[in-house]
Amino acid sequence: MKVHISQPQTVLPETKSTPTYEPLRPLPKEEKPFEKNPVQEETLKDKHLDESGDNMESKREMPAVSEDKKVPPEEKIDQKVEETVKSFFEGIDCKIINDWTIEVPTFYSVEWIRRRLNGKLLELGYCLEGNTIYKNSEKILELRFIKSQPRGRIAIIIDDVGVSTSLNKILEDINLPLNISILPGQSKSKQMSLVGKQMGWDVLLHLPMEPREKSWVDSTFIKVGMDRREIEEKVTAYLQELPYVNGINNHMGSLATTKEDIMRVILGIVKDRGLYFIDSLTTPDSVGEKVSREIGLKRFAKRDIFLDNISDREYIRSQMDRLVGIGIKDGNAIGICHLRKDTLWVIKEYNWKDKEIELVLLSEIL
Repeated sequence: MKVHISQPQTVLPETKSTPTYEPLRPLPKEEKPFEKNPVQEETLKDKHLDESGDNMESKREMPAVSEDKKVPPEEKIDQKVEETVKSFFEGIDCKIINDWTIEVPTFYSVEWIRRRLNGKLLELGYCLEGNTIYKNSEKILELRFIKSQPRGRIAIIIDDVGVSTSLNKILEDINLPLNISILPGQSKSKQMSLVGKQMGWDVLLHLPMEPREKSWVDSTFIKVGMDRREIEEKVTAYLQELPYVNGINNHMGSLATTKEDIMRVILGIVKDRGLYFIDSLTTPDSVGEKVSREIGLKRFAKRDIFLDNISDREYIRSQMDRLVGIGIKDGNAIGICHLRKDTLWVIKEYNWKDKEIELVLLSEIL
């Protein structure tokens, strides 16, 4: 088993929800992010990802994957819709071949492409269902997607979204399949949830949970000592505030995630609403996986690594390389990072084309 390089000691797993993230403020010792012991990697690796992921080994021999092999005869299509579809695919470097066959770069998720295109079509009174464009119930055009088989898949979560910052615009300009986690009760929380929907991303509630460092706790946090009703009311209110939520992950929580009574309530809500939960693993003592198994929550996973504990581009790039390696080795991998300038720059400029990896939405692997 491959042994991973230990994480540097200067870390920031639980960042305070403030509009400005630089310069970085070091955390107290007990709030540094927990990194899995390489020797115990196999036991800590989330089994739910293995169950939900595709069998990557059986697919590597396939030169290409096709979403729909049947190519219908050419149909008459409204010129404005045709121009919109062509412009969309050109904008993300997808090639349109004969009979509306779309050649997709390996690192793009086809599901993300469908979401993005459907948003464009809805503005024109059309919709995309599967690979077919409809106007009302009338079939207008059938698309066919082809792409090379990736060697692995990775999901990137960007935490701490929702504050008012110029970084929001930089984030919106990233044309890649991403997952954004939004803090509740911030000035741009609801707006960024809508942006996430429009960008085809998965949207998560970044649920504030009590850390061991009490000085950072405010009224938005789920705290130790709260009863079931208080926890349910807070989580329900946050989910109502943020439309289009696909899942939840914890913001901080190095204390609260160790309490079975709290995690049982939160994961119960997740299960009842058909969402998923990502344990950010801010402590090795989290009971999230244990409770999820006990209540039958299958859509549960743990992050593999933090990408930007140090806000340095070379460090972040090396962590991205490491995440890609885990994705290739295990089939799927989850990395968590934060809304910071250097992080967004690395994500946007990273050489995805040469990595034979697919960037995916969490909904695709959970």
